[in-house]
Amino acid sequence: MGGNFGLCYFDPTSVEKACKELMEKMTHQESSPGILKHAGTVTFFTLLSRILGAARDLVIAHVFGAGWITDAFVQAFTIPNVLRRLTAEGAMNQAFLPLYTEIREKENRNEARLFASKSLGMMLLGTMLLTFLGIFFAPQLVLLFAAGFQSNAEQYQLCVELTRWMFPYLVLVSLVAWATGILNAESRFAAPAAAPILLNLGIIGSAFSIAPRLDQPIFGIAIGVLIGGGLQVLLQVPSLKNTGQSLKPVFSLNDPKIRNLLKLLGPTLLGAGVYQINIILLRNLASFLPEGQVTHYYNASRLSELVLGVFAFGIVSASFPELSLSVAQENWSKLRDTLRTGTASGMLLVVPASAGLIVLAEPIVSMLFFHGAYQWDDVQQTALALQAFALSLPAVAVIRMLTSVYFSFQDTKTPVRIALIGIPVTGLLGWYWSMQLEVQGLALGLSAGTFFQLILMGWNFRKFKNFPQNWWPVRSIVVILIASLLMGWIVWWCSGFGNWEAGPLLFMNWLILTGAILVGVVLYLLMILMLREEQSLRLLKWVKKR
Repeated sequence: MGGNFGLCYFDPTSVEKACKELMEKMTHQESSPGILKHAGTVTFFTLLSRILGAARDLVIAHVFGAGWITDAFVQAFTIPNVLRRLTAEGAMNQAFLPLYTEIREKENRNEARLFASKSLGMMLLGTMLLTFLGIFFAPQLVLLFAAGFQSNAEQYQLCVELTRWMFPYLVLVSLVAWATGILNAESRFAAPAAAPILLNLGIIGSAFSIAPRLDQPIFGIAIGVLIGGGLQVLLQVPSLKNTGQSLKPVFSLNDPKIRNLLKLLGPTLLGAGVYQINIILLRNLASFLPEGQVTHYYNASRLSELVLGVFAFGIVSASFPELSLSVAQENWSKLRDTLRTGTASGMLLVVPASAGLIVLAEPIVSMLFFHGAYQWDDVQQTALALQAFALSLPAVAVIRMLTSVYFSFQDTKTPVRIALIGIPVTGLLGWYWSMQLEVQGLALGLSAGTFFQLILMGWNFRKFKNFPQNWWPVRSIVVILIASLLMGWIVWWCSGFGNWEAGPLLFMNWLILTGAILVGVVLYLLMILMLREEQSLRLLKWVKKR
């Protein structure tokens, strides 16, 4: 070796290649803790908002029960929320963020801020028009979402009026989504993640302060939705100002960048619309079921969304900017590692949570909802629907992550095609099973359709030529499944000691439920650490450093 050392020469190409490889390794080492840090921020505030969201649902269930009035409110609140997912989540979080990141990286921040201001102008025009149309065509929208309400004229009219009251929420929540796209791209996650807290506080506060003063108290909840939406917008203003972003909209639809956004936005909106068709279809089927089934479906879906919001969406929200940046920089190894880390981290949390919901569905629903006007039969129906929803949570989490990759590549068409294929699967299975299992059948249809879409999305990843295909964290998934199954069996055994028909009034039930959850958490953590699951070891190392 000594003789060869003397013959070495300086090769700029080799040095450049070595430096590039070193920078990629350093970037990956920094990105994983960065994702964990940002995911922790999102998860913390999401946990608070979901807890308050559960409290909000408990307040509504306690006061109004699971009758036709609550069913009318649930369907009315669903209508602007479906459009919210189109204009807000579809536009800002999927089509807008990758373009904003690309402009910032390849041009400069001033151009990115100008693009954001023009996007704000476009979004305001669109959402205001939709709000006007939604208020005017509210009767037709209620027929689309809840045709079964026609058999009860009073319920149908109430749903129409509530829809008109709550439609302006669409403009408010779209402003929040616009701010979220900018702030997440700038690695600011706290204000957007905390926004739903204020919505829940607005509804809860109105339930106690405004609703009792009205002839029809349920309109107090609708007023609370608007108050909470306004507070959400105000919360984003300080963070936006800190990034230097102007809050003044610029109306320029002829700008090439805006046209590019609209080009991406079309398939994005169609994809989100396809997903919402499943919601419309299943909610419409629920409106034909016996009274209260819409509320059972809603409460069960809300509990399952709590788990997704706390354990999965934080990972996805933190990973999306990293994925978009990797594509903009054409750093394929970092893209693969980010996706692998994000998927494994999501499964690490979602799979055991899903198992816990399945085995503890009845105890959880009993302790949360079995009081006031909510009856034991309501508890059982809600628990069955919750178990069916819980089956789909891992698939939903991975689909969210994969969709982020597609949008990072600015491919908005493939998820649309896959979602279109999934509609008949979800609808037919939901309809067939609902005839036998009522609301549980609807939830099972949605779960089956979700796994079908996951398979198609994973298979179509082969289309990305530059993207390494060995991104699936196979060993981590196997370890997580084994640990979750064992944990679920132990938790189910522990729950057998409770008297759940006695509900939350029996103090022993609280001890048993809390003890079962704690035993499950400790047992699961011990098993994944003993089996040396990669993400758990990385997370443990990061916690020790902190």
